[in-house]
Amino acid sequence: MRVFLIVILFSIFVQASSLYKEIEDVIGKNTYIANERIIKTLFRNEKFFYTGSHIDYKKLLQKLKEHNLLKLKISRSTPITLSFATEQNHPLVFVKVLKSTLNTLGFSHIDTQKVIRDRSGFMYKVSVFADSAPDPILLASELSKKGCRIARIKRFSIANWRYFIDITHINLISKKITFKKKIILARALEPYWLNVERARTIIIKSPRGNLWHPYIVFYDQNLKILDNFLKDIKSYNIRLKIPRNTKYIKIKDMYTLQNLKRGLSVYLAK
Repeated sequence: MRVFLIVILFSIFVQASSLYKEIEDVIGKNTYIANERIIKTLFRNEKFFYTGSHIDYKKLLQKLKEHNLLKLKISRSTPITLSFATEQNHPLVFVKVLKSTLNTLGFSHIDTQKVIRDRSGFMYKVSVFADSAPDPILLASELSKKGCRIARIKRFSIANWRYFIDITHINLISKKITFKKKIILARALEPYWLNVERARTIIIKSPRGNLWHPYIVFYDQNLKILDNFLKDIKSYNIRLKIPRNTKYIKIKDMYTLQNLKRGLSVYLAK
């Protein structure tokens, strides 16, 4: 069943389709049929809605929204099913990016419904409770900040959407810390995640008002743990060599983030 499902997902993913078929998939067959004439007029300049060989979903969705063809509102709060599929196999980074993106859009409670992974790719299916489906324009914008591109959208109903995502250039944290410059991290509301690609040394300082017990984890680009550092003693100055192939670092306290109420400062060196 796992293989069968994922084969279906990605046969859809790679299937060539016209711009108008993509529009029908986004707004639903009934809405498309009822508005076919105006849609053909709005999208008569088909080339405008492509970037290279790919459909530019930001442009397509914006045009639909401008003309009230992108229906997202539901009459009452209900579970909304969202499936995210990708051909690339970076599941841990993919899931973290998706959760972060949905949180940014205001969906804080995310129920995982199904996870499928095989040699063909990966699918992550979740449910959120809301009176409106996530705005795909905002979703596309937030995903693009992490190097992800929406390759196709399939709307089964107003409360059931599937997104096919190209994550070739996925980046959990797009902003890198400047080398040889002290960076101040504000009070921790959640663990700090940093992009430290190509850095070799990190110096972390904690203000005297903190009670920091260091817990530092080093990850590669796929979130595979390369090493970690724990110290069950209140600390103010930590200098560490960064393992080879590290892209991300997570910093927190061993016990509670309340111990980092005055934040931290970070200094990177090659």
